[in-house]
Amino acid sequence: MTRKGNRPTAVTFDAGNTLLYCDPSPSEIYATQLSRLGRPVHAEEVGPVFRQAWAEMQRRTSPGLDRYNSVPGGERAWWGEFVKEILGQLDHDAPWEPLLDDLYAAFSDDGVWRVFPETATTLSKLRTRGLALAIISNWDRRLPDILRSLGLIDRFEAVTVSAIEGVEKPSQEIFQRTSRRLGVDPSSILHVGDSPLEDYSGARNAGFTAVLIDRHNLFADEPYQRISSLDEVLSIIDG
Repeated sequence: MTRKGNRPTAVTFDAGNTLLYCDPSPSEIYATQLSRLGRPVHAEEVGPVFRQAWAEMQRRTSPGLDRYNSVPGGERAWWGEFVKEILGQLDHDAPWEPLLDDLYAAFSDDGVWRVFPETATTLSKLRTRGLALAIISNWDRRLPDILRSLGLIDRFEAVTVSAIEGVEKPSQEIFQRTSRRLGVDPSSILHVGDSPLEDYSGARNAGFTAVLIDRHNLFADEPYQRISSLDEVLSIIDG
């Protein structure tokens, strides 16, 4: 719950799987491109490997440091290392450089990104209530263009992107920078995101109030304040 007597004056959001999602899924996109350049694979085969490779790449970066600037060459080089990790775990024969080019283009296409059905109405209602809005996201430099293509970017006073900032959630610094940009004390900000570590714990450690969006009821037995849809943010604000 929000702190008693302290109605939030600003709401910050994670981006991926909070405001927007990828359709086809990342596993489906990877499977399509892998199959085009090498042996056929299915999304069901790629999915677990994708998650393992993501976890492995995160382990290579100290918590709070931006992953996309953690290797020489920046974010594209980081994605190259990720692609090589996928290929290695799958023992796949696709050449990594053409695969990287195709995947980078695929995820840069605004046609693969969708907003959740309640995103636009929730943001509009929050703005009507006079709240300042911002995004705090661990993403590469393409996020602002994706938000612009989806008609979302103008709804936010600040869009704080880890690859641009050089620091990422759960570091307190990325939350604090956003708080300063909004001109709002951290104790008056509610943060909404889908990661228990990056969003929930990160926000609370920075002095924000936090709520975990748990669309698939994955954390029912955990002690988080949870919602299953963005429109439930309104009841937190109004309550």
